[in-house]
Amino acid sequence: MESRLPKPKIIIGKSVSTMDIKSNSQNVTKTGTTTYSASTNCAKLLQEDKLQVKQTLLRAKTVASITRPNNNTNTNNNPKGVKRQATTVTHGEPKKPFVRPVKALANKPSSSGLANKKTINKVTQNNTDNKTGKIQKWDLRGRLAHTSDKLSAVQQKNKDIETKYNELQSLTNTLEANEALYREKAEKLENVNKTLATELESLTQEMSEVKSSNKDLTKRLEESEKLLSEYQKQCKLQEVTLKEQTEQLTTLKTELETTKESNEVLNSLKEKLQSLTHKLDKERRILHNNIQELKGNIRVFCRVRPRTAREIELMKMPCSISFIDDRTIEISKMDGSDGGNYSKRGTKQEFSFDKVFAPNATQEDIFEELALLVQSALEGYNVCVFAYGQTGSGKTYTMEGEPNLLTEGMIPRTIRHIFKEMKQFELLGWEYKIKASFLEIYNEHIVDLLESQPKTHEIRMVDSKGQDLYVSNLRVEDIHSPEEMRECLRIAQCNRAVAATQSNERSSRSHSVAQIRLIGTHTTKGEISIGNLNLVDLAGSERLKTEEAVRTTETKNINKSLSNLGNVILALLKKQEHIPYRNSKLTHLLMPSLGGNSKTLMLLNISPLDECYNETLNSLRFGSNVNNCKTGTVKRSRTVL
Repeated sequence: MESRLPKPKIIIGKSVSTMDIKSNSQNVTKTGTTTYSASTNCAKLLQEDKLQVKQTLLRAKTVASITRPNNNTNTNNNPKGVKRQATTVTHGEPKKPFVRPVKALANKPSSSGLANKKTINKVTQNNTDNKTGKIQKWDLRGRLAHTSDKLSAVQQKNKDIETKYNELQSLTNTLEANEALYREKAEKLENVNKTLATELESLTQEMSEVKSSNKDLTKRLEESEKLLSEYQKQCKLQEVTLKEQTEQLTTLKTELETTKESNEVLNSLKEKLQSLTHKLDKERRILHNNIQELKGNIRVFCRVRPRTAREIELMKMPCSISFIDDRTIEISKMDGSDGGNYSKRGTKQEFSFDKVFAPNATQEDIFEELALLVQSALEGYNVCVFAYGQTGSGKTYTMEGEPNLLTEGMIPRTIRHIFKEMKQFELLGWEYKIKASFLEIYNEHIVDLLESQPKTHEIRMVDSKGQDLYVSNLRVEDIHSPEEMRECLRIAQCNRAVAATQSNERSSRSHSVAQIRLIGTHTTKGEISIGNLNLVDLAGSERLKTEEAVRTTETKNINKSLSNLGNVILALLKKQEHIPYRNSKLTHLLMPSLGGNSKTLMLLNISPLDECYNETLNSLRFGSNVNNCKTGTVKRSRTVL
């Protein structure tokens, strides 16, 4: 007999795993009522899975129901029971069974939970299906056995899955390790890629440059090919010329051999001729020196200057000067009382010199006589030339002259003659060096005319044996051309002390000395010759006048030095033991020239004016005294290398 109670409705929730069912099956109550094992837990779990499946559970069969089966059940073993009417009893709403709350599962179900969920759903489907021939819902043991089988199968599957999971886990670990390695490799490759990219950029730039250079090279190659074709044409022409030149070369070689033979003969002759010319040059120098000694080591030339245009305009009367011959001069004073007639013959005075030059004599005529002494200086002798005379007698004109070939003086002509003769001496194997210095003696003080800054200068002896002198702190210039010598002479002329006097607008107020040192060397013969040439322009000798008292000290010093020069010459004439060279700077400087180891030439300059008769007479007397001096034999300065 069926129960009159309504069938309970259980909502199956979330499926649970077989392990949960197993644990919950142990808590099944063994009461007389038939309930679904672990219904409370399963219901809670199924509710969590939100599966709203309604299932009707049957009340447990009573003894009466067992003895009297339901007519609805069709079994073969139990016969059908007799149906009995019963009163319908209306009940209220059936009581809901008490369901124990189950703890919520973890948020993340595992893979095994998903598998159990599927099996529970299958079990519930099998139990709810009454039409199939499977286990009924009320058969708990069968269901339990069936679920245990499924559980074992699921466990086996779980084990397989775990093994696969472990394999996959190990594989993932290896993959992670490989990933780290591959990341490092990737980073390295990225770095390499960056470097390669930079190299690629540089290579592309280089490639572009190479392309541009390649274009240039191709252009050059085309140009060079064109040039090559032209050169090949030229080479063909040159080959033809080369053949011609080889033929000429063979002929020239034969001619060269013949010329070599002739040159050897000529060289031998040249050596013989050179030795012969050297001997002849020695003999010539000896003869030239003998001639100069015969003429006298101290010679005096007298020169009478002509009247200037200014003097002719002023009608200045000349004195009586007559030239008896080229060595004798006669002078007398004009007597104005006779209307221009001369005085008695007894007042005439006659003087003789080595050479007398009339007013019409040129600078070249005077230098012809002086050139022989310059030749002696080139041969190694000491030569001194000084101009003496009163102010306005033409000393500076004679020594320096004017910037013109016809009117230039003795100093520039001497320089040109030296360079001319040097070329002739070079043919004989001599090489010369020229050194020059310019000084003046002003108020008994030595002044360097080539130096702008004032310095102290003293006259000193070269050595204790000889009579050679030199001036200390004196600037010496090396001369390589006549132009350099003229420039030095110009500087010296600008620096020389001059002043305007009654006798001359530009009177020399000092003694000017130009020193030229000639050093010749003969390398083949091993000889050196040293010659000194002193060209002196003395200051004007005149008496002190009252209207020129401003130049008193200058005139006194000039007259003192010239009077000392006369005393030295007088001492030489009397052959005194003591000769007062050191009484003035002028005589001290001219000591080697007057003392004997020099060839001395005095250019005596006189004025033709009658108003200068007394000064002219004094100059002529002084010149005659100098001409009467006799010195010893002059020695040549020559050394052997």
